[in-house]
Amino acid sequence: MIWLNSGCESLTRQIKITNSKYFHLDPEKEINSPDPMIRFEQLHFLHGAVTEKEKKQKAGHYYVFWWTDPSRTPVTIRFEYRQKKTGSKIYYREVKAFNPRVKNKTRFKVTGTEYQSKGKVTAWRVLIVQENQIIASDQSYLW
Repeated sequence: MIWLNSGCESLTRQIKITNSKYFHLDPEKEINSPDPMIRFEQLHFLHGAVTEKEKKQKAGHYYVFWWTDPSRTPVTIRFEYRQKKTGSKIYYREVKAFNPRVKNKTRFKVTGTEYQSKGKVTAWRVLIVQENQIIASDQSYLW
C-alpha cells in the first residue's frame, strides 16, 4: 500500500485542496499488517467481489481529494493521469460540482479494463477549475 501526500497549491484563498489520499488495490497481494485499518482498506475496496474475475475488475488505483470552497460556487474537478503502458499520453476524468458545500470530497478511480490494458498510473494531478481558470491544484511527485 502506498500513501501519497503531495503539496497542494491554491491560486486563490477561497478554494483550496486540503488533503489527498491514494490507494493501490492489488487483490492478489494480501496485506499483512498489525494495524487492522490497513487490512480493512483492502477489504473495503474488494467489497462485493466474490469471484476472481470480479476481484480483478476492482484492481487499480483509488484517489480521494478533500477541498474547501467557502464561496460555494460551481466548479469542475479535473483528474489528469498517465499510465505505464501509454507513455506520456494524458487521460482525464471530470466531476462537476454545481452546488458544492464548504467542505467537499471527490473520488476518482482507475480500475477494470482500463487499468488492466493500460497499466498502473505513473503520475497524476487534480485541478479545480472555475470559468476555464485553474483555481487550485495538487499533483504527484512525478507529474
